[in-house]
Amino acid sequence: MPFHLTPRPEVATSTPTPRLSRRDFLAGMAIGGTGIMVGCSRRAGSDGNEGGWYAWLADTHVAADPRATLRDEVMAENLKRVVDDILEADDPPHGVVVDGDLAYHDGQPKDYDTFLATTAPLRAAGIPMHLALGNHDDRSHVRSALKALLPADPLDEKLVGVVEGKGLRMLLLDSLQKPNVTPGRLGRRQLGWLAGELDAHPEAPAIVFVHHNLNASWQSALLDTDDLLGVLVPRRQAKAVVFGHTHVWNPRQLDGLHAINLPAVGYRFLPKQPLGWCVFRPTDCGGELELRCVGGDRRQHGRRVPLTWRST
Repeated sequence: MPFHLTPRPEVATSTPTPRLSRRDFLAGMAIGGTGIMVGCSRRAGSDGNEGGWYAWLADTHVAADPRATLRDEVMAENLKRVVDDILEADDPPHGVVVDGDLAYHDGQPKDYDTFLATTAPLRAAGIPMHLALGNHDDRSHVRSALKALLPADPLDEKLVGVVEGKGLRMLLLDSLQKPNVTPGRLGRRQLGWLAGELDAHPEAPAIVFVHHNLNASWQSALLDTDDLLGVLVPRRQAKAVVFGHTHVWNPRQLDGLHAINLPAVGYRFLPKQPLGWCVFRPTDCGGELELRCVGGDRRQHGRRVPLTWRST
């Protein structure tokens, strides 16, 4: 069930960028499930790809103080670099997905104020944003920051959403249990919702986003990984599952699905990891990922990974 809000003018202009004049400002903003969705026209990509492109990122870990540092990284500054990099493109993305851990530690209200202020140039450029939640977020504080009302029948108060793209669907899940409790869990109702959404559109390629990683060898992984795979693997319309949490860039295959571990934006755990985001360019039979580095180990900057969808 979608619900709506209008952005405050001071938020939309709090972090101006000189490239905003190239975009049309759209004041209307709608919140759908887990995301900030601002209307914007769909355009072909600069490389001629009629599917355009999307920006995928995770683990921004923005604190109330935009100068806050962790592991020698200024998290808000790294997010600003990502925003600037997205706006540098000749054509805007169809949307930006932020896959959880928006906030620094336990999702304090002012963390989300800083997150919204730092990403304001995207909204001012008319670019939709779609947000998933991670273990460092607080569901109630996200709702308050976005001035959003709960849908009439929440999935155990989980925030889920569907992004209808051109030739594909992106389904955003909510694996947050409690703020700053590391393991994640979806639960039966959410998995049932996911199965129903997939079954209702058997011909539409689907990409599923969840914050927690699907590697069962990690104690901090998604606790109901097997149940999630039990929904996704037999449903051939499910093509990929995207996650963050580990702060590791690692696209791979998992039971026939593309399993894409996004790099972190905020800070690294391991020295040989990039900080950054990914371009996703959809094609008729799959897509392509491009790693964009804004910090950390930049040796893979610009690396492109082809994705071929499994047959339905």
